[in-house]
Amino acid sequence: MSQNNQALIRQIVAHVRCAVCGHHYGKSDIQVLDHREKIWAMKVSCRECRTESLLLAVTDEEGMRPIYTDLLPDEWERFIDEPPINTDDVIFVHETFEAYDGDLTDILEDPLPDE
Repeated sequence: MSQNNQALIRQIVAHVRCAVCGHHYGKSDIQVLDHREKIWAMKVSCRECRTESLLLAVTDEEGMRPIYTDLLPDEWERFIDEPPINTDDVIFVHETFEAYDGDLTDILEDPLPDE
């Protein structure tokens, strides 16, 4: 394992907790999947609640800054080569929601529970 990988994993172990149960990760719970330039993709597995998540971290001159995501590794693979969201994408979504005349739960994959 490279020194960069080791430093990144030490940083995560020291500062990142499972988003579901709050348990701290151990070194063996973190698997580096890939990195490109300053962005690292890692699979993190919680020993407490068995949740697996994708964690992104950005490194720069000031050190490492984690990016949190709820994407699963297969979702990460699906979106990794897609272009970044741009202004036109945001405007399109805004206009679509603005024109939509209905309950948002009608278009969600898993409808929200009734309150």
